Amino acid sequence: MKEYAEELASAVDDEWSEEIRILPMRDGEPDPERTPLELLAVLRTGERREERYSFGSRAASLPGIAASGGTLKIRRSDLPALDVQQDDKVVALDRHGEPVFLVRMVDDRSHHRIILQLEDAN
Repeated sequence: MKEYAEELASAVDDEWSEEIRILPMRDGEPDPERTPLELLAVLRTGERREERYSFGSRAASLPGIAASGGTLKIRRSDLPALDVQQDDKVVALDRHGEPVFLVRMVDDRSHHRIILQLEDAN
């Protein structure tokens, strides 16, 4: 059964993966003890919804975009010793503007994937 799960994960990754850079952080600064890393992983970002700015009646009609973060799914077999921590940064290198996300939670309980819950950082 395990080989089927790994085969499925590989097929999903082949189709949906994008290049990601993980920037280790400590106290809001780059962590000198951990090296930045580039990898391929599946990034699913949250819903984008229109919001209205509230700077007064005239500006209230100007729409903006609010983002809600997302998840990053890293195949464990690719990086078994991966050390990602809360407040590290994730950069989506293949996306326009290379958006940056903050890691809010690391779920490493699955034997197939490491799942990062993300929050928009820019």
